[in-house]
Amino acid sequence: MKLFMLLCGRAVPLCLLSCLLLSAGCGGSIEADYSKLDLVDVSGTVTLDGQPLSGATVVFEAPDRTFSSGITDASGHYSLMFNTEKSGCLTGQKTVRIRFVTDSETPEGEAETEGTQESSAASGQKIPEQYNSKSTLTATVNADQTSFNFDLKSKP
Repeated sequence: MKLFMLLCGRAVPLCLLSCLLLSAGCGGSIEADYSKLDLVDVSGTVTLDGQPLSGATVVFEAPDRTFSSGITDASGHYSLMFNTEKSGCLTGQKTVRIRFVTDSETPEGEAETEGTQESSAASGQKIPEQYNSKSTLTATVNADQTSFNFDLKSKP
């Protein structure tokens, strides 16, 4: 009985300490404050040779490599997301990249093969590199300019 009391006497404080430590790191969520960011909702439509481009990823990339992105729906419409929780895009000059993202995506930081075109196997559509890896598309995002439509051509 003495041994039981001795063990319980030490176990209870250890248990309480463990519970406190675990509760301090779990369950709480950090609420991001987006109010200090100059975010605006950006949307538009992407077509390829006059036809809606479905399932393409549209990326608005800043010179510092930060970006917002969205995926086109069946009608070619996209809306940009700042991250997985917040819609929008930071204001300023952007390089726009439009491409099909696949499971075999080139890892970030590795060079893509020279002269390649992004393609969607499901639709047989190809997006020329001047719209993705070597994009010539630009957009200036501000509170007055939030809609950007892109009519891509399969042959330059």
